[in-house]
Amino acid sequence: MSLALVTTLAVAGCFHDSDDDHGGGSTSAGHDASSGSGEGGSSASGEGGSSASGEGGSSSSGDGGSDRCSPVATHDGIISIQDVSIQGAPQAGHGLTVQVLFTSSRPPAYEQVAGDIEGCRAWVYDTEDNPPPALTDQGEITIAGLAGGPITCRFAGSGYVCPTSTGAGQASVAPGQTGTAAYTIDGATFSAADVGRYLRVTGAANAKNQGAFPIVAVESSTTAVVVNQGATEEDFAAEYTVVAGAGPVPNSPTDPIERGAEVVVGISPGGAMAFDFPDTAPIAAGEAFTPDTASAAALVALPLDGSALTLGCGGPGGACGAAQATVVRITSTDGDVEGMSPFAMPPPARKQVEIQCVALGGDGTVTIPAEAMKLLQEAHQVSPISRIRTALMREGWASATNAAPLPPNSTTLLVGHGLIGITNP
Repeated sequence: MSLALVTTLAVAGCFHDSDDDHGGGSTSAGHDASSGSGEGGSSASGEGGSSASGEGGSSSSGDGGSDRCSPVATHDGIISIQDVSIQGAPQAGHGLTVQVLFTSSRPPAYEQVAGDIEGCRAWVYDTEDNPPPALTDQGEITIAGLAGGPITCRFAGSGYVCPTSTGAGQASVAPGQTGTAAYTIDGATFSAADVGRYLRVTGAANAKNQGAFPIVAVESSTTAVVVNQGATEEDFAAEYTVVAGAGPVPNSPTDPIERGAEVVVGISPGGAMAFDFPDTAPIAAGEAFTPDTASAAALVALPLDGSALTLGCGGPGGACGAAQATVVRITSTDGDVEGMSPFAMPPPARKQVEIQCVALGGDGTVTIPAEAMKLLQEAHQVSPISRIRTALMREGWASATNAAPLPPNSTTLLVGHGLIGITNP
């Protein structure tokens, strides 16, 4: 707490009041970088990019000559908790995807309605003089109310992950049918709740036996069945971690965010100490949905002609479950995608565009104005876009803001169901 306060005062500054001195200021910004992977995981990209916004201001007046300090927002946060599926790739299945994105504040290049939660915002980044802000460690995040039980997410190197168990033991791999393999690990404590999570394994001599694999069945407390088409029979000393929220799982039998679910999110401050808010009230999760016909097509062929675009589930062919908000997040990259997973989002080589749009209530659709879409068009003309990741989500929505005397940094919380579309221009 004291470290955060010192940081706040250093950033905000102190203003000396006098009869002639008046000062004021505010900031409002948001950003995230997101990337998809073959496992549906996300990182500074990542799935995304999406962002939250925060505002703060400072002013001074008076005739007493007193010193006064008013904090301003220094960071933005978003915590996105989704049951995600991939448009046009039913074989990828669906599954829990958790993104925890805390970055320093950046003003948007475009803002549809200044200071309003609703509407669209866009950020344009240039790797040479205005690179995307890095993800930061802000402590542990706890999430309760999910079908598999509560989870805790921690910052690990370049982003947040949500491990549920970890350990080491002698392991054996037994390839099965239809691209699956049984991993038996001495001392492991697998449970039915691990179906839909990922098993990360190291220590194998055969490189294809190690990595992160979706868990599709649990045969016993020491044996989990995963999808690994390259698995071969092997015994080795393994280190393993079971990870929740890593993305879609083929043939997953359960929805990790059940209908009627209410999710509570909390933070145990740490790292850069820019966020500290009480546990949220229960957030009613957005229900599953079907995109309308036009949106389903646009998700995998996002236009780059600079024209306005409407996405959602409210048009012909769509079906909207109950939700507080419809959210769209678009991330572009001009990085080299050759040889990568068809869902991967490499870091930008030169240009990156992030667009976030929110509609509370409404008819289940979001219209992205031409002014925002033209930023994609312009970036593509400067440095050809290699891939665009578009997330269409139906959400339970909440916002959490630090209490004084901390800087008024805000975190947007999204809980529901999402559909990811990949465009390769």
